[in-house]
Amino acid sequence: MSRRTECDQGSAGVEAAIAVTSLMMVGFFIIGALRVTNTGGDVDAAARSATRAAAAEYDDASAYHAAQAVASSELADRGVACEQLDVQLGGTLAAGGVITVDVTCVVSLADVVLAGFPGSKTVTGRGVEQVDVVRGGG
Repeated sequence: MSRRTECDQGSAGVEAAIAVTSLMMVGFFIIGALRVTNTGGDVDAAARSATRAAAAEYDDASAYHAAQAVASSELADRGVACEQLDVQLGGTLAAGGVITVDVTCVVSLADVVLAGFPGSKTVTGRGVEQVDVVRGGG
């Protein structure tokens, strides 16, 4: 039978607290890393969809509005909440031209800041699409 000394009393509680805190930190880190990684793929997919929508339009203003609407909708459907969403349109809508859409999303990481992540992360994606040679833009 072992006898506990007075200096051992309460050490199990301290060890448990350290273990739980460490496990929580690892959990927050995994959640933050997955959020950044998954959001990168979601923003890329939204940029590709927005580019396809823009390439189907006949003028720059309509192309921009279509790209903005599709990117916003696609990210919302995928559960990505952007603190700030920026859509940039480039290229030409002429028949056979190439159009690009750059989507920038600022994602909040405030809930996992304890794991060493910054308060937010900027994620970008780009889509490139050729305008239909037969139909062409305006």
